[in-house]
Amino acid sequence: MLKIRLRRTGQKHQPSYRVVVADKDAPRDGKFIEILGHYNPRTEPVTFEVKADRVQHWIGVGAQPSDTVHRLLHQRGIVTSEPPKRDTKPTKAEREAAEAAVKAAIEEKKAAEAAAKAAAEEAAKAEAEAAKAAAEAATAEGAAS
Repeated sequence: MLKIRLRRTGQKHQPSYRVVVADKDAPRDGKFIEILGHYNPRTEPVTFEVKADRVQHWIGVGAQPSDTVHRLLHQRGIVTSEPPKRDTKPTKAEREAAEAAVKAAIEEKKAAEAAAKAAAEEAAKAEAEAAKAAAEAATAEGAAS
């Protein structure tokens, strides 16, 4: 699988990047297929230049942009789809709501089990009474004969 990603260049503490197409298993700064542009986050404003036609070509072939490259391409209007959302920790309210939902589900399950158990006991009791009545009827019939 091919990835469109950043390849770090520049000196220590002065990063700049090349936008390259590489195999997803290749090392970050290792072998690549084609240079599509460059990105320098240290300039003001940030420098990001890419060959849009080549990016579209590689995406059409099946290359997947990394999250950062996808965000940069989306900002420049080269890619129309939204970049993937970052995973964030749930807020305290979200955690409490999830815990309350779990507790409610547990209580609901316990109530359903209790209702099923009560219905089973009721059915067993009715069956026992029917068997007892049948036995009494059989004894009364046997005594009458």
